[in-house]
Amino acid sequence: MGRPILITGMARSGGSWVSKMIAGGGDVVHINEPFNRRHPPGLSPGLLRVPAPRAYQYVGPHNEAEHLAGFRDMVGLRYHLVDELRANRGLYDLAKTAKYATAFSRGRIRRQRPLIDDPYMVFAAGWMADHLDCQVVMLVRHPAGIVSSLARIGAGWSDSIPDIAAQPELVEAYLADHADDLRQAAREPFDPIGHGALLWLLIHSAIAQQAARDPRVIVVRYEDLATDPVAGFHALYERLGMAFDRSAEATVRNGCLAGPAQRPVPWGRVGLGRTAYQPMESRANAWAWRQRLSPAEIAQILERTRAVAERLYTLGELEGLTPLLPAPESEPRGAESDGRDDARCGVRRWVVSLTHMSWPI
Repeated sequence: MGRPILITGMARSGGSWVSKMIAGGGDVVHINEPFNRRHPPGLSPGLLRVPAPRAYQYVGPHNEAEHLAGFRDMVGLRYHLVDELRANRGLYDLAKTAKYATAFSRGRIRRQRPLIDDPYMVFAAGWMADHLDCQVVMLVRHPAGIVSSLARIGAGWSDSIPDIAAQPELVEAYLADHADDLRQAAREPFDPIGHGALLWLLIHSAIAQQAARDPRVIVVRYEDLATDPVAGFHALYERLGMAFDRSAEATVRNGCLAGPAQRPVPWGRVGLGRTAYQPMESRANAWAWRQRLSPAEIAQILERTRAVAERLYTLGELEGLTPLLPAPESEPRGAESDGRDDARCGVRRWVVSLTHMSWPI
């Protein structure tokens, strides 16, 4: 069995979409959000036997003893059928059990790689890389894109900031610079724009720190994949040691170049996995926040997130003025900019691509 793959990042970064495109190669067993306590298959004991997590649970030396066995079983594709049946409550649960039990058994026989798709493991990713030999892909997405998506889905994520604030080990490890803002926000009434922007800042600051510490981490911008999906996913397949064959390319074309008529449900989770993925026209979707948010909301989000966002995007990209375009054939993919846009940002841009990365420490 090959190395497990973890696709993570902040919720609404496109993890389900990216994972479905990777699963199109047929060499993986896709496990959707096993650490998400909010909806099935999260907290399914057949998939992952661990204590109930907080939103964005940090896993490290302080609590690894209660997580290690359960995570090892999951990446070893060992499904706990009896435990799952005891927890089943209806026909949906039984159908989900049959799906995963079959997929785990088939995956072990065929020696397929586990592909874990879970934004709520973003603060467990380093531990998983060290202890479970996971190949970690961190997705980043424009702050306005994520916040506009969070605002559309309601208040179901309103416990994220209080849950992060309630983890002192996490704050000490990654978020000490933002501790005062975090504590204040945890006491405030829920504000989807303000709290969404702060959540983006916290998580992407931690992603940057993890990538700077561990060169094995693959950092990918959602917009790069969405703008040129065939080339982008081909490069990602190569980084993961997977063959980008005809089946994989067909999956990418069907999932990224689809019109609105091919989306069976305009919004929401679908299928037994309850994933948020549906076929889409990815280039248009990447910049849809420009129509969904008011100028005042965009300005508020950019002001709150600028300290980290300017390291991931040029000023024009942040303001939605120069959406990303595929690199010309004469320009190597992943090449650094000429510095003019970086100078306007006032900081050295972090180059994030599948072929070249440079994270200042």
